[in-house]
Amino acid sequence: MLETFLQEIPAQALGKAQDLDMEIPYESCNKEINSLLGKTVFLGGKRLRPLLTFLMGQFFGVDEDRLEVCAQSIEMVHAASLAHDDVVDNASTRRGKDSINAAASNKKAVLAGDYLLASVITNLCKQESPVLVSEMSRVIMELAEGEWIQLEAIDKKDYSVDLIRTIALKKTASVMSWCAVSPAIISNQEEEVVELAREFGVHLGLGFQLMDDTLDFGGNSQKDAHLDLENGVISAVYFEWLNNHPEKLLAFKAGTELKDLYSQDGIQLAVESVKAQAHANLDRAEEILHEIARKAKTNKSFEELERDLKPLSFILRFIGRRDF
Repeated sequence: MLETFLQEIPAQALGKAQDLDMEIPYESCNKEINSLLGKTVFLGGKRLRPLLTFLMGQFFGVDEDRLEVCAQSIEMVHAASLAHDDVVDNASTRRGKDSINAAASNKKAVLAGDYLLASVITNLCKQESPVLVSEMSRVIMELAEGEWIQLEAIDKKDYSVDLIRTIALKKTASVMSWCAVSPAIISNQEEEVVELAREFGVHLGLGFQLMDDTLDFGGNSQKDAHLDLENGVISAVYFEWLNNHPEKLLAFKAGTELKDLYSQDGIQLAVESVKAQAHANLDRAEEILHEIARKAKTNKSFEELERDLKPLSFILRFIGRRDF
């Protein structure tokens, strides 16, 4: 599956994403913080966010050098969110290695994440585009609010379909939206196209998160086994499972911990239901992508637009089938 993915993606965009410089771009940066980030949250990863940024930029006809700061910025913000999440989740591993809080401490993990976010905003300010800075600030706020809402839900044991969607919108879809919106902004697209790009990113992000929730129930997850279960985090799959077991849902709302209620009985039914929801979002993203192609301002021929749409469409299909 991965080999097919690599064959379908333009080599130049793939190379730019894989070779993305993740060093904090300042001579005065704290070397100890940079080293800690390099050994933990910068390590590995699929580089899907920068790849999506480069492909959307290619579609809009943006020079790759102008896209690099956008791709680097969103990957760094994602890395900062991982640093903070590892503290909140009491994680011990990340992608098969020590998590940042295990490698250093909770306090240093939080500070490293904060330092990274500040460096992103500083770097974007140098691009002399207040709109880009505003968009990234919005992403960072959404990430923080999404985590806050999730923590409130854990404490109150008060979940709903809408709440789980809101958390996914803020913690995942906001990030994916940047990958589509920032190239649209740089290429001076009309507001309608910018908002379509945002909507594309939202549905891609929701589909990605829903599929990600199902991966914890396969054999290839690189997260701590059932970490969500131990922390009382209700993913889309766990919520679907609870809804299919009304007596357990009532017990959960009455205060019983999820880990004391959970069994594998019916879990695959819940997994398949969440996968169907993911595919519906990815299908909608595909529809929006073609709408963008009809309305975007470019100097490309129809054949060139179709060529540049193909890798984006393939990414949507890949997300819907991925098992890692």
